[in-house]
Amino acid sequence: MDRFAFGKNWDDFSARLQYEDYIAARESLKKLVPDLQGKTFLDVGCGSGLFSIAASALGARKVLGFDFDRDSVAASEKLIEIISRWDGDVKKDTIEFNVGSILNENISLEQYDVIYSWGVLHHTGDMYAAFECIKNLVAEKGTLVLAIYNKHFTSPVWKLIKYTYVKSPNFIKKILIFLVMLIKFPAVLIVSQRNPFKKRRGMHFYTDIVDWVGGYPYEYASVSEVTDFFQARGFKLAKLNKTKGFTGCNEFVFEKV
Repeated sequence: MDRFAFGKNWDDFSARLQYEDYIAARESLKKLVPDLQGKTFLDVGCGSGLFSIAASALGARKVLGFDFDRDSVAASEKLIEIISRWDGDVKKDTIEFNVGSILNENISLEQYDVIYSWGVLHHTGDMYAAFECIKNLVAEKGTLVLAIYNKHFTSPVWKLIKYTYVKSPNFIKKILIFLVMLIKFPAVLIVSQRNPFKKRRGMHFYTDIVDWVGGYPYEYASVSEVTDFFQARGFKLAKLNKTKGFTGCNEFVFEKV
């Protein structure tokens, strides 16, 4: 399957990360999961490793991050050295990063108190199979945090753009990125009423654009589709943050009951 090189993009993000970016990420995680003290934390699709590291600083006693992309794991291992110099609350000996896929049938059946998978499962190539796998990893009374692309009438168009990107030579990729930047900058400015270049959570604007245009495989689901799936399997919706755009990520916090 043709795939976007997420790891190389995360490595670029990590190289540009500033202390303020880390603090913003840590605070955004704290808003989603206010109490991580003494909990186990699994980061499915760890990307740069930023939120695994933040979880350690917020008191998680054991943190495992894994990613399909080896470059992501390498970026995560580099970032932990940087952030641990900024934040003395980060406990390096409690954090581990591995190469792995949520779709791997041999994945460990160990369960975790908190499972975090932000903007990942819709890139696996089989989102609902990933949903089935991830629910089994949540401990009793545990928490599952997901961010999934919203279903919108433009979603099939974006899927075609992303597929075109991964199949194209570099000069076409650069043209696609430039064109989407021209569209997305004013759209974000109008919808969110903020300067996209001052974004703090997650990737910076340009890196985010590359991730968005190239992010293939690509799937999406409505709020009700995601909620109904997990509620039918023993979870309740504790928190929902809807995207301010059309095809951005809806953010879900589920509790296992």
